[in-house]
Amino acid sequence: MKIAFPASADKSEALIDERFARCPFFCFYDFDTNQMEFKENMLRNGAGGIGLQVAEFMANHGVNKVFAVEFGPKAKDMLTKLHIETQLITAGKTVQQIIDENRPA
Repeated sequence: MKIAFPASADKSEALIDERFARCPFFCFYDFDTNQMEFKENMLRNGAGGIGLQVAEFMANHGVNKVFAVEFGPKAKDMLTKLHIETQLITAGKTVQQIIDENRPA
């Protein structure tokens, strides 16, 4: 399973960014391979429709589940259409905490 979430920086100690579509980085973590990858969010400064574009970005990276403090309604709808599960999380957690808390048993 591959998960993704918005990150404030490109390191495991970074806090989860409270902005989904306009965060500076996304963290991708694959539980099958234990590989972590950060990608700069090149879409964050767009004029509009960013949530939709980010949802497609997630699909293009093979993400199964996205965690965020909040999702815009259009982004959430598009993620659902793309068969990507969404889960709300509490602000103030680090990238590593989210990975550790969601590791399959």
